[in-house]
Amino acid sequence: MQSDDLYNKELLKLASKGDCSLEQPDLSITHDNPLCGDRITIDLTMEEKVIKDIGYKARSCALCKASAQLLKEMAPGHDLSFLQDFHKKLKTHLKENQPLKFTKEGESYNIFQPVSPIKNRHTCILLPFEALAKIERKY
Repeated sequence: MQSDDLYNKELLKLASKGDCSLEQPDLSITHDNPLCGDRITIDLTMEEKVIKDIGYKARSCALCKASAQLLKEMAPGHDLSFLQDFHKKLKTHLKENQPLKFTKEGESYNIFQPVSPIKNRHTCILLPFEALAKIERKY
């Protein structure tokens, strides 16, 4: 497998959108991947239990940044439990090397399909969701 398969133009475009931290988040959490050094901070503004806005700051690889950007686009209007269910499905589909088109919201995650056979890169994609899991435990 070539790196062009992993780092396709669409993925690199998502990753290049850059950090978009929120000015005054209701909740914020930083999560690290000790294996590769990736670090992400997720910021949320909430309205009751529904995510109103999400921001992030990522010191990470393009896979993690692209995943964070997709999460930013998908999360508003959903609650944390929806995103944790999505996280579980995404993790399973990556692990089992299944097509990632499992929900309407998840169709954009098919850009990560070439990563499925590379188990040690799954954490890069899942890191933003793992940060959300830490938020959910605190919330």
